[in-house]
Amino acid sequence: MTYAAEPYAQFVDDLLTALTGGAIRDEFRFLPEQEPFRLSVPAPVMPKTVRVFGLTGGEYTPFRLGTDFDVTQEGVNATVVWKAGQPGKPAAKAVWPDEGSTFYVNYEVQGSNPSLTDRNTGSVTRLLAESFGREYATISKQLEAVYESAFLDTASGRDLEQLAALLGVTRRRQLSAGGSVVFSRGTPAPADIFIPAGTKLSTAEPPAAVFETTEDRTLQRGGLSVDAPVSAVLSGESGLVVENAIRVINRPILGIDAVSNALPTRFSGAVESDDMLRARCRRALETSGKATTGSLLGALTTLPGLREKDIRIAEDYLAHPGVVNLSIAFPEMAESELASAREQAVALIEATRPLGVRIEHNIDAPRPVGAGTPLSGVVAEDTAGGTPVEIGTPAAAGDQFLPVDIEVQITPAVLSLSTDERARLIKSAEDAVTAFLAEAGVGEVLVYNRLVARLMELDGVLDVALTMLPQNAPAEATGRKNLIPVTPTVKPVKHSIRVTIGGALIMLDVALAVTIKNAALGPPDALATKQTALAESEAKLKTFVATIESGTLNVALLRGALPATDTYEINELHYHADYVDAGVRIHQQDVALPLTGLERLWISDVDLINGGAA
Repeated sequence: MTYAAEPYAQFVDDLLTALTGGAIRDEFRFLPEQEPFRLSVPAPVMPKTVRVFGLTGGEYTPFRLGTDFDVTQEGVNATVVWKAGQPGKPAAKAVWPDEGSTFYVNYEVQGSNPSLTDRNTGSVTRLLAESFGREYATISKQLEAVYESAFLDTASGRDLEQLAALLGVTRRRQLSAGGSVVFSRGTPAPADIFIPAGTKLSTAEPPAAVFETTEDRTLQRGGLSVDAPVSAVLSGESGLVVENAIRVINRPILGIDAVSNALPTRFSGAVESDDMLRARCRRALETSGKATTGSLLGALTTLPGLREKDIRIAEDYLAHPGVVNLSIAFPEMAESELASAREQAVALIEATRPLGVRIEHNIDAPRPVGAGTPLSGVVAEDTAGGTPVEIGTPAAAGDQFLPVDIEVQITPAVLSLSTDERARLIKSAEDAVTAFLAEAGVGEVLVYNRLVARLMELDGVLDVALTMLPQNAPAEATGRKNLIPVTPTVKPVKHSIRVTIGGALIMLDVALAVTIKNAALGPPDALATKQTALAESEAKLKTFVATIESGTLNVALLRGALPATDTYEINELHYHADYVDAGVRIHQQDVALPLTGLERLWISDVDLINGGAA
């Protein structure tokens, strides 16, 4: 059931039509089995006066005669016919009501003799209709608010607080003390450590004041500390504490050694927003319920650094009823911490699993009584309608991870990059690839074009070419396709990332010796012919070097681009190279340069040897 408020104009039309002899609110349900939609008044209907309105996209919409629907009349019976293109589909530019919704029809009847006829603006009839219509519209809007207040996603203000009270959650007011704390450890973190919002903390000295974090935080790998905002669970002065008073983590977080508040807490400056209150209500629902996959996810994601994407839950109701296959890819951490995390995960699974349901998992830890061998997963298939894929397999049997090698070649938008600019661009690309892999979950497909799009969004990138392959990929693999793990219980992770900047600019200064074939030409004509040869040779060289992709740049390669003509030939060629990006000028003449495909050659100057004397 859904409810939407009707607009003011619709109420006015209904009242005016009813007061002046028309028929209103013929009600129909928009379902194929309800056709034909025949009007109820057994009298000739004036077809041009038929007005239809109903719900489209959840909102009231007036439908258009001749565009959305037509009216047919047989004797005294009139029928609303919706304009269709294909069977069951609206015609071009036509709009239909939502399937299963109710639509209404107003119309005028021929031969009616009403007592009231004046519908003009300012008339008593219209004034009464508009006055009552306003009240009806107000009540309709209030009923819509009542309907929305019953749902967590649409309730707001006091209504949301009343829903939250059913879950034991109350809105934090200005009288709730707040501040920030620092989570820390003594050595650099071996992996990302996730600290979820809602983590409970307490003061070390009695009477204990309880706080909880209000936002998710992650202590990055290699980091020593991270700060997080906190708010007192109880309102009032009990939440006001001095610096370094908050030192207890109620539920220890694996990898976090200590917590403290550097500054005293104080009363918050604002009331908790509706969005924040909704988020806390959802967390309360996730953690309070059991016997669902959602409750398993909610329990396991309380472990440090473990995300929903790192957990895969699969069920086969027909082949294995009563069995749930669960796979977890734990983040990188010390072996002792990993062993503790595995034991905690097994305990959480046993505490949360539905009664009578067996959880088969891949956790190398003592199993609960009754646990058996993990079930084999279903091999992932390409569901993208023929999109080519690369199939990846784990590095070793039983491994939880699929190491991936990614090579990126970037063409910058500006050729003359400084050393610092090149380093920054490489670092940005490496960070983008690292983040792309870090977001991948268990069994998740690595979409090639999605990574290309991320790299193209970086500032200063003109074009991108990349290869993405599993570590143990066969030699014939291309690496330019989507990567789908064969085993859906493994998580793609970074093995190696290599980023190179293409388009390194190499400027060439070329000198030519030109021989004139017509010996009868005098010095002025011979010099003009040499200048023509010079201009034509420069154009040919610029066109030629733009086509070179790899190999070795040498004199023979360039001279091959300058064949003899009827009037002259090139009998000698020399060049000097200048690496613009690196700021290197090679003073030695005619040095053979190996080309990798990452360079861009440019002819900066072409001149005649010895100044071109005849």
